[in-house]
Amino acid sequence: MSQDRAVPAPLAGSRRQMLIGGVCAAAAAVAFLRMPRKDESFLGSMSLDALVPRHFAGWNFVTASGLVLPPKDSLVAEIYHDTLTRVYERGDGQSIMLLIAYGGSQDGVIQIHRPEICYPAGGYALTTVRNETTRLAPHVLIPSRYIVADSPARKEEMIYWTRLGTDFPRRWSEQRWAVFEQNMRGLIPDGVLVRISTDDPQPSPGILDRFAADLYHAANPVLRRLLTGQP
Repeated sequence: MSQDRAVPAPLAGSRRQMLIGGVCAAAAAVAFLRMPRKDESFLGSMSLDALVPRHFAGWNFVTASGLVLPPKDSLVAEIYHDTLTRVYERGDGQSIMLLIAYGGSQDGVIQIHRPEICYPAGGYALTTVRNETTRLAPHVLIPSRYIVADSPARKEEMIYWTRLGTDFPRRWSEQRWAVFEQNMRGLIPDGVLVRISTDDPQPSPGILDRFAADLYHAANPVLRRLLTGQP
């Protein structure tokens, strides 16, 4: 004789509801654990204009115009919480253009614009793009990129780096992954793009790295932390 017995309909419905409820609870728990809960913002209420020195190591601020910037659109105000553009000159006639763009939170939807995007949009051809490491101090090495951008009007050499929380992505794909990985750890990372460039026809060898190190050496602890993510 068969021992199988039918499960009463009310009991079967109750088990089904418990199973569905358990799945929903597990999904809610995973969603909660993955929800970014800590906004890493180093700038706070301070401004880049107040943080970045105007005179240091023989460099003197001369103007805030003349830099290549991302195309203006409706998202610019959301992408950057603060942006600094400056041109510095040295006594020997060398000039450097500095751009620092800061975003207090990068959630993976709105990303920092990169030179690989804004320079071609401005009519430049990128003739050289390679990975570099910028030495700000003996033990402070920053993953960066070196780019040469050409246009009919001028040629510009630059180094730049992006910091997202504790990561320094060099490529767009790395940038997206850095945001995702930190979001999974419950963090909403802040982001900064630092671009140092020159359009001098004959720039001094190593002048871009030298300027970066001079700026870091002259920076106060807040600016150093903003630039590198390190206290």
